[in-house]
Amino acid sequence: MKNSELIRAHGEVVAQGPFTHTVLRYVHDIGTAEFINVGLVVAMTDVPCVAAKFNTDFRRVKCAFPTLDVEVFVARMKRLQSCFDGIDETWCTELRARVGDSLMALVRSVLPLEDTALHWSPVGADAGGPLPAALQLLYQRFVVIA
Repeated sequence: MKNSELIRAHGEVVAQGPFTHTVLRYVHDIGTAEFINVGLVVAMTDVPCVAAKFNTDFRRVKCAFPTLDVEVFVARMKRLQSCFDGIDETWCTELRARVGDSLMALVRSVLPLEDTALHWSPVGADAGGPLPAALQLLYQRFVVIA
């Protein structure tokens, strides 16, 4: 399995190894291009494994963009979370067979480019670690920014 491995932690299989990530940005007004980070997707590079976390707490976004439609925003974040939670090893493997290992292809299969308010950041990479820990660390760094 190249540089990645699956390890057991608390009875669950946890992917570990190099990964890529992308941040979901909410762009309220495409004219100003101001944005706020609202989610994160992390994918292993060597094994078909993906994890995601999206912000359903609208307060920070509403503070930055007072005309935010809260119901629509929260519904979109919940739907994205549900979609990414539904991605399993088989789905990842089939997608990789069609389009390669591109994280951007994976996220665009869930959220296509047509959406004018939600945009993916350029893909970043990291040397490795357990996927759940990487997701939490990067989410805190890019989305929560406490």
